[in-house]
Amino acid sequence: MVGAMTSTDHTSLGYALGRLAGAIRFASPEIRKVASLATVADAWRAYRRDAGIGNVGPVHQPSTDALSILLTDDPRRDAVVLWLAAHGVPPIADAATMVVRMVNATRGFEVDALALLNAAQDALAQAATGGPLTGACGLADAGPDHPLHGLARAAVAVDVLIRAPDFAESSGHEALLPLPSRSMRHYIASEPAGCWALNLVLVARGIVPQVSGIVPRTVFRLDVTDAQRAAALVKHSTHEALAAFTNLERIESVLGRGREALAGLSRNARAFEAWTLLAALGPTTRKQLMRALSLSRAGADIQARALAAARLVGLETGGLVSPALPGSSPSPSASLDHGPLCAAAADLDIAMAEIDRLLTRGLDKRN
Repeated sequence: MVGAMTSTDHTSLGYALGRLAGAIRFASPEIRKVASLATVADAWRAYRRDAGIGNVGPVHQPSTDALSILLTDDPRRDAVVLWLAAHGVPPIADAATMVVRMVNATRGFEVDALALLNAAQDALAQAATGGPLTGACGLADAGPDHPLHGLARAAVAVDVLIRAPDFAESSGHEALLPLPSRSMRHYIASEPAGCWALNLVLVARGIVPQVSGIVPRTVFRLDVTDAQRAAALVKHSTHEALAAFTNLERIESVLGRGREALAGLSRNARAFEAWTLLAALGPTTRKQLMRALSLSRAGADIQARALAAARLVGLETGGLVSPALPGSSPSPSASLDHGPLCAAAADLDIAMAEIDRLLTRGLDKRN
Protein backbone atom coordinates (compact mmCIF):
# COMPACT_ATOMS: atom_id res chain seq x y z
CA MET A 1 0.00 0.00 0.00
CA VAL A 2 1.86 3.01 -1.25
CA GLY A 3 0.75 6.34 0.12
CA ALA A 4 2.30 9.81 0.02
CA MET A 5 1.60 10.55 3.68
CA THR A 6 3.04 13.61 5.37
CA SER A 7 5.31 13.45 8.40
CA THR A 8 2.57 15.13 10.42
CA ASP A 9 0.23 12.22 9.70
CA HIS A 10 2.82 9.70 10.88
CA THR A 11 3.77 11.83 13.87
CA SER A 12 0.19 11.98 15.13
CA LEU A 13 -0.28 8.27 14.59
CA GLY A 14 3.05 7.40 16.19
CA TYR A 15 2.23 9.59 19.18
CA ALA A 16 -1.17 7.94 19.65
CA LEU A 17 0.24 4.41 19.43
CA GLY A 18 3.30 5.27 21.53
CA ARG A 19 1.19 6.80 24.29
CA LEU A 20 -1.04 3.72 24.30
CA ALA A 21 1.97 1.38 24.46
CA GLY A 22 3.37 3.37 27.40
CA ALA A 23 0.06 3.27 29.25
CA ILE A 24 -0.17 -0.50 28.81
CA ARG A 25 3.41 -0.99 29.97
CA PHE A 26 2.87 0.88 33.23
CA ALA A 27 -0.65 -0.36 33.90
CA SER A 28 -1.18 -2.75 36.79
CA PRO A 29 -1.82 -6.46 36.03
CA GLU A 30 -5.39 -5.93 37.18
CA ILE A 31 -5.99 -3.10 34.70
CA ARG A 32 -4.35 -5.08 31.88
CA LYS A 33 -6.60 -8.06 32.62
CA VAL A 34 -9.75 -5.92 32.54
CA ALA A 35 -8.48 -4.16 29.40
CA SER A 36 -8.11 -7.54 27.65
CA LEU A 37 -11.74 -8.29 28.44
CA ALA A 38 -12.71 -4.89 27.05
CA THR A 39 -10.66 -5.62 23.91
CA VAL A 40 -12.65 -8.81 23.32
CA ALA A 41 -15.88 -6.84 23.75
CA ASP A 42 -14.63 -4.22 21.29
CA ALA A 43 -13.63 -6.99 18.86
CA TRP A 44 -17.29 -8.00 18.71
CA ARG A 45 -18.37 -4.44 17.92
CA ALA A 46 -15.68 -4.19 15.22
CA TYR A 47 -16.81 -7.53 13.78
CA ARG A 48 -20.39 -6.27 13.40
CA ARG A 49 -19.07 -3.08 11.80
CA ASP A 50 -17.01 -5.02 9.25
CA ALA A 51 -19.16 -8.13 8.67
CA GLY A 52 -22.54 -6.39 8.69
CA ILE A 53 -25.23 -6.12 11.35
CA GLY A 54 -26.77 -9.47 10.40
CA ASN A 55 -30.42 -10.51 10.38
CA VAL A 56 -31.04 -10.28 14.11
CA GLY A 57 -34.22 -9.16 15.83
CA PRO A 58 -37.73 -8.56 14.48
CA VAL A 59 -36.84 -5.61 12.28
CA HIS A 60 -33.15 -6.30 11.63
CA GLN A 61 -32.11 -2.91 12.97
CA PRO A 62 -29.01 -2.01 14.99
CA SER A 63 -29.54 -1.77 18.72
CA THR A 64 -27.51 -1.18 21.86
CA ASP A 65 -28.05 -4.79 22.95
CA ALA A 66 -26.75 -6.06 19.61
CA LEU A 67 -23.48 -4.23 20.21
CA SER A 68 -23.15 -5.70 23.71
CA ILE A 69 -21.13 -8.89 23.64
CA LEU A 70 -23.07 -10.28 26.62
CA LEU A 71 -26.62 -9.26 25.71
CA THR A 72 -26.74 -9.70 21.94
CA ASP A 73 -29.00 -12.29 20.31
CA ASP A 74 -26.68 -12.48 17.29
CA PRO A 75 -25.49 -16.11 17.00
CA ARG A 76 -22.24 -14.96 15.36
CA ARG A 77 -21.07 -13.71 18.76
CA ASP A 78 -20.41 -17.29 19.86
CA ALA A 79 -18.18 -17.91 16.87
CA VAL A 80 -16.14 -14.76 17.49
CA VAL A 81 -15.38 -15.51 21.14
CA LEU A 82 -14.78 -19.22 20.55
CA TRP A 83 -12.26 -18.43 17.82
CA LEU A 84 -10.45 -15.84 19.95
CA ALA A 85 -10.35 -18.29 22.86
CA ALA A 86 -8.77 -20.94 20.63
CA HIS A 87 -6.33 -18.73 18.67
CA GLY A 88 -5.55 -15.71 20.84
CA VAL A 89 -2.36 -14.90 22.70
CA PRO A 90 -2.75 -15.71 26.43
CA PRO A 91 -4.32 -12.41 27.61
CA ILE A 92 -6.86 -12.43 24.76
CA ALA A 93 -7.50 -16.17 24.96
CA ASP A 94 -8.11 -15.97 28.70
CA ALA A 95 -10.48 -13.03 28.30
CA ALA A 96 -12.37 -14.70 25.45
CA THR A 97 -12.61 -17.93 27.46
CA MET A 98 -14.26 -15.97 30.27
CA VAL A 99 -16.85 -14.60 27.83
CA VAL A 100 -17.38 -18.07 26.36
CA ARG A 101 -18.21 -19.32 29.84
CA MET A 102 -20.48 -16.38 30.65
CA VAL A 103 -22.60 -16.69 27.50
CA ASN A 104 -22.29 -20.48 27.20
CA ALA A 105 -21.00 -20.16 23.62
CA THR A 106 -21.25 -23.36 21.60
CA ARG A 107 -21.34 -22.70 17.84
CA GLY A 108 -18.16 -21.80 15.93
CA PHE A 109 -17.51 -20.32 12.50
CA GLU A 110 -18.65 -22.06 9.33
CA VAL A 111 -16.14 -23.36 6.77
CA ASP A 112 -16.26 -20.23 4.58
CA ALA A 113 -15.54 -17.91 7.50
CA LEU A 114 -12.69 -20.12 8.68
CA ALA A 115 -11.17 -19.91 5.20
CA LEU A 116 -11.12 -16.09 5.46
CA LEU A 117 -9.48 -16.27 8.89
CA ASN A 118 -6.85 -18.68 7.58
CA ALA A 119 -6.13 -16.38 4.64
CA ALA A 120 -5.74 -13.41 7.00
CA GLN A 121 -3.36 -15.38 9.21
CA ASP A 122 -1.29 -16.42 6.20
CA ALA A 123 -1.09 -12.81 4.97
CA LEU A 124 0.03 -11.61 8.38
CA ALA A 125 2.67 -14.35 8.47
CA GLN A 126 3.96 -13.15 5.08
CA ALA A 127 4.18 -9.64 6.50
CA ALA A 128 6.30 -10.95 9.38
CA THR A 129 8.72 -12.95 7.23
CA GLY A 130 8.87 -10.91 4.06
CA GLY A 131 11.77 -8.68 5.11
CA PRO A 132 11.50 -4.87 5.34
CA LEU A 133 7.93 -3.58 5.44
CA THR A 134 8.20 -1.71 2.16
CA GLY A 135 5.02 -0.24 0.78
CA ALA A 136 3.26 -0.46 4.13
CA CYS A 137 1.43 2.85 4.15
CA GLY A 138 4.70 4.73 3.91
CA LEU A 139 6.04 3.07 7.08
CA ALA A 140 9.00 1.30 5.47
CA ASP A 141 11.43 2.45 8.20
CA ALA A 142 9.35 1.16 11.12
CA GLY A 143 11.45 -1.40 13.01
CA PRO A 144 10.27 -4.11 15.42
CA ASP A 145 10.47 -1.75 18.41
CA HIS A 146 8.79 1.17 16.68
CA PRO A 147 5.21 2.07 17.76
CA LEU A 148 4.10 1.85 14.12
CA HIS A 149 5.52 -1.61 13.48
CA GLY A 150 2.32 -3.51 14.25
CA LEU A 151 0.25 -1.27 11.98
CA ALA A 152 2.86 -1.61 9.26
CA ARG A 153 2.47 -5.39 9.40
CA ALA A 154 -1.29 -4.97 9.11
CA ALA A 155 -0.87 -2.71 6.09
CA VAL A 156 1.39 -5.23 4.33
CA ALA A 157 -1.24 -7.90 5.01
CA VAL A 158 -3.80 -5.63 3.33
CA ASP A 159 -1.52 -5.39 0.28
CA VAL A 160 -1.59 -9.20 0.07
CA LEU A 161 -5.28 -9.71 0.80
CA ILE A 162 -6.71 -7.02 -1.50
CA ARG A 163 -5.77 -9.23 -4.44
CA ALA A 164 -8.20 -11.89 -3.20
CA PRO A 165 -11.85 -11.62 -4.34
CA ASP A 166 -13.09 -12.50 -0.85
CA PHE A 167 -11.37 -9.43 0.63
CA ALA A 168 -11.58 -6.78 -2.10
CA GLU A 169 -14.68 -4.55 -1.94
CA SER A 170 -16.50 -2.57 -4.59
CA SER A 171 -17.91 0.91 -4.12
CA GLY A 172 -21.58 -0.01 -4.08
CA HIS A 173 -24.06 1.24 -6.68
CA GLU A 174 -27.21 3.22 -7.25
CA ALA A 175 -30.52 1.58 -8.07
CA LEU A 176 -34.05 2.68 -8.89
CA LEU A 177 -36.67 2.28 -6.18
CA PRO A 178 -40.12 2.04 -7.82
CA LEU A 179 -42.83 4.10 -6.14
CA PRO A 180 -46.55 4.40 -7.00
CA SER A 181 -46.16 7.72 -8.82
CA ARG A 182 -42.46 7.79 -9.71
CA SER A 183 -39.11 6.09 -9.23
CA MET A 184 -36.37 7.27 -6.89
CA ARG A 185 -32.67 6.52 -7.08
CA HIS A 186 -31.04 5.24 -3.91
CA TYR A 187 -27.57 4.00 -2.96
CA ILE A 188 -26.94 0.34 -2.19
CA ALA A 189 -23.75 -0.28 -0.24
CA SER A 190 -21.42 -3.08 -1.26
CA GLU A 191 -21.60 -6.37 0.58
CA PRO A 192 -19.03 -6.71 3.40
CA ALA A 193 -15.95 -8.71 2.42
CA GLY A 194 -13.17 -10.16 4.57
CA CYS A 195 -11.92 -7.09 6.46
CA TRP A 196 -13.46 -8.51 9.65
CA ALA A 197 -11.18 -11.56 9.43
CA LEU A 198 -7.98 -9.49 9.34
CA ASN A 199 -9.12 -7.36 12.28
CA LEU A 200 -9.99 -10.47 14.30
CA VAL A 201 -6.59 -12.01 13.59
CA LEU A 202 -4.84 -8.76 14.60
CA VAL A 203 -6.67 -8.85 17.95
CA ALA A 204 -5.93 -12.54 18.48
CA ARG A 205 -2.22 -12.09 17.81
CA GLY A 206 -1.96 -8.90 19.86
CA ILE A 207 -0.34 -7.11 16.92
CA VAL A 208 -1.53 -3.71 18.18
CA PRO A 209 -2.34 -4.40 21.86
CA GLN A 210 -5.70 -3.25 23.25
CA VAL A 211 -6.90 -1.98 19.86
CA SER A 212 -9.74 -3.65 17.96
CA GLY A 213 -10.90 -2.95 14.42
CA ILE A 214 -7.80 -0.94 13.55
CA VAL A 215 -8.16 -1.62 9.80
CA PRO A 216 -11.15 0.12 8.13
CA ARG A 217 -13.06 -1.46 5.26
CA THR A 218 -12.04 1.48 3.06
CA VAL A 219 -8.55 0.04 2.61
CA PHE A 220 -10.04 -2.92 0.72
CA ARG A 221 -11.98 -0.72 -1.70
CA LEU A 222 -10.92 -1.15 -5.33
CA ASP A 223 -12.20 2.27 -6.39
CA VAL A 224 -9.80 4.35 -4.26
CA THR A 225 -6.20 5.26 -4.92
CA ASP A 226 -3.28 3.98 -2.88
CA ALA A 227 -2.84 7.44 -1.37
CA GLN A 228 -6.51 7.55 -0.32
CA ARG A 229 -6.26 4.03 1.08
CA ALA A 230 -3.18 4.94 3.11
CA ALA A 231 -4.78 8.15 4.38
CA ALA A 232 -7.87 6.24 5.48
CA LEU A 233 -5.77 3.72 7.37
CA VAL A 234 -3.72 6.37 9.16
CA LYS A 235 -6.77 8.46 10.11
CA HIS A 236 -8.80 5.49 11.31
CA SER A 237 -5.99 3.81 13.26
CA THR A 238 -5.10 7.08 14.96
CA HIS A 239 -8.72 7.40 16.11
CA GLU A 240 -8.79 3.80 17.35
CA ALA A 241 -5.51 4.16 19.25
CA LEU A 242 -6.73 7.31 20.98
CA ALA A 243 -10.00 5.57 21.85
CA ALA A 244 -8.10 2.62 23.33
CA PHE A 245 -6.01 4.98 25.47
CA THR A 246 -9.16 6.73 26.69
CA ASN A 247 -10.67 3.34 27.52
CA LEU A 248 -7.64 2.46 29.65
CA GLU A 249 -8.12 5.69 31.57
CA ARG A 250 -11.81 4.87 32.00
CA ILE A 251 -11.03 1.38 33.29
CA GLU A 252 -8.57 2.75 35.86
CA SER A 253 -11.14 5.27 37.07
CA VAL A 254 -14.01 2.75 37.19
CA LEU A 255 -11.95 0.18 39.10
CA GLY A 256 -10.89 2.84 41.59
CA ARG A 257 -14.50 3.89 42.11
CA GLY A 258 -15.53 0.29 42.69
CA ARG A 259 -12.69 -0.43 45.08
CA GLU A 260 -13.58 2.62 47.16
CA ALA A 261 -17.30 1.83 47.20
CA LEU A 262 -16.76 -1.81 48.18
CA ALA A 263 -13.95 -1.29 50.70
CA GLY A 264 -16.12 -2.22 53.69
CA LEU A 265 -17.13 -5.65 52.42
CA SER A 266 -15.86 -8.96 53.80
CA ARG A 267 -12.57 -10.06 52.33
CA ASN A 268 -14.35 -13.18 51.07
CA ALA A 269 -16.82 -11.13 49.02
CA ARG A 270 -16.68 -11.47 45.25
CA ALA A 271 -18.44 -8.19 44.48
CA PHE A 272 -15.31 -6.39 43.28
CA GLU A 273 -14.49 -9.28 40.97
CA ALA A 274 -18.00 -8.96 39.55
CA TRP A 275 -17.44 -5.22 39.20
CA THR A 276 -14.33 -5.79 37.05
CA LEU A 277 -16.48 -7.78 34.62
CA LEU A 278 -19.01 -4.96 34.42
CA ALA A 279 -16.21 -2.43 33.94
CA ALA A 280 -14.93 -4.36 30.94
CA LEU A 281 -18.03 -5.86 29.35
CA GLY A 282 -20.88 -3.56 30.35
CA PRO A 283 -24.33 -4.74 31.44
CA THR A 284 -24.54 -8.41 32.33
CA THR A 285 -27.01 -10.78 33.93
CA ARG A 286 -27.02 -12.55 37.24
CA LYS A 287 -26.78 -15.90 35.44
CA GLN A 288 -23.68 -14.73 33.58
CA LEU A 289 -22.09 -13.57 36.84
CA MET A 290 -22.90 -16.96 38.32
CA ARG A 291 -21.03 -18.71 35.48
CA ALA A 292 -18.10 -16.30 35.48
CA LEU A 293 -17.44 -16.47 39.22
CA SER A 294 -18.46 -20.13 39.68
CA LEU A 295 -21.13 -19.15 42.20
CA SER A 296 -24.50 -20.56 43.15
CA ARG A 297 -27.63 -18.76 42.03
CA ALA A 298 -27.96 -17.21 45.46
CA GLY A 299 -24.25 -16.37 45.58
CA ALA A 300 -24.51 -14.41 42.34
CA ASP A 301 -27.52 -12.61 43.78
CA ILE A 302 -25.47 -11.61 46.84
CA GLN A 303 -22.80 -10.01 44.65
CA ALA A 304 -25.37 -8.20 42.52
CA ARG A 305 -27.14 -6.81 45.59
CA ALA A 306 -23.82 -5.79 47.16
CA LEU A 307 -23.01 -3.78 44.02
CA ALA A 308 -26.47 -2.24 44.10
CA ALA A 309 -26.12 -1.36 47.80
CA ALA A 310 -22.84 0.41 46.94
CA ARG A 311 -24.73 2.39 44.24
CA LEU A 312 -22.52 0.95 41.52
CA VAL A 313 -25.27 -0.84 39.58
CA GLY A 314 -28.98 -1.00 39.05
CA LEU A 315 -30.86 -4.30 39.18
CA GLU A 316 -33.45 -4.61 36.45
CA THR A 317 -36.10 -7.03 35.28
CA GLY A 318 -34.82 -10.27 33.81
CA GLY A 319 -31.75 -10.47 36.02
CA LEU A 320 -30.02 -7.58 34.25
CA VAL A 321 -27.22 -5.88 36.19
CA SER A 322 -26.31 -2.51 34.67
CA PRO A 323 -23.50 -0.15 35.75
CA ALA A 324 -24.74 3.15 37.17
CA LEU A 325 -23.20 6.43 36.10
CA PRO A 326 -20.99 8.10 38.75
CA GLY A 327 -23.07 10.26 41.04
CA SER A 328 -26.39 8.86 39.83
CA SER A 329 -28.88 6.88 41.86
CA PRO A 330 -29.49 3.43 40.39
CA SER A 331 -33.09 2.53 39.67
CA PRO A 332 -34.85 0.61 42.41
CA SER A 333 -34.03 -3.09 42.49
CA ALA A 334 -36.43 -5.01 40.30
CA SER A 335 -37.36 -8.65 40.28
CA LEU A 336 -34.53 -10.55 38.70
CA ASP A 337 -36.57 -13.15 36.81
CA HIS A 338 -39.20 -13.21 34.10
CA GLY A 339 -42.36 -15.28 34.25
CA PRO A 340 -45.28 -15.88 36.60
CA LEU A 341 -43.08 -17.30 39.36
CA CYS A 342 -40.78 -14.27 39.53
CA ALA A 343 -42.04 -13.17 42.97
CA ALA A 344 -41.60 -16.64 44.44
CA ALA A 345 -38.16 -16.93 42.88
CA ALA A 346 -37.17 -13.58 44.38
CA ASP A 347 -38.30 -14.71 47.85
CA LEU A 348 -36.36 -17.93 47.50
CA ASP A 349 -33.26 -16.06 46.40
CA ILE A 350 -33.48 -13.77 49.42
CA ALA A 351 -33.66 -16.79 51.73
CA MET A 352 -30.75 -18.50 49.97
CA ALA A 353 -28.74 -15.29 50.04
CA GLU A 354 -29.24 -15.08 53.81
CA ILE A 355 -27.94 -18.64 54.17
CA ASP A 356 -24.87 -17.74 52.11
CA ARG A 357 -24.29 -14.66 54.29
CA LEU A 358 -24.39 -16.79 57.43
CA LEU A 359 -21.95 -19.29 55.91
CA THR A 360 -19.62 -16.48 54.81
CA ARG A 361 -19.75 -14.93 58.29
CA GLY A 362 -18.84 -18.30 59.79
CA LEU A 363 -15.82 -18.62 57.50
CA ASP A 364 -14.68 -15.11 58.44
CA LYS A 365 -14.75 -16.01 62.15
CA ARG A 366 -12.73 -19.17 61.53
CA ASN A 367 -10.11 -17.21 59.65
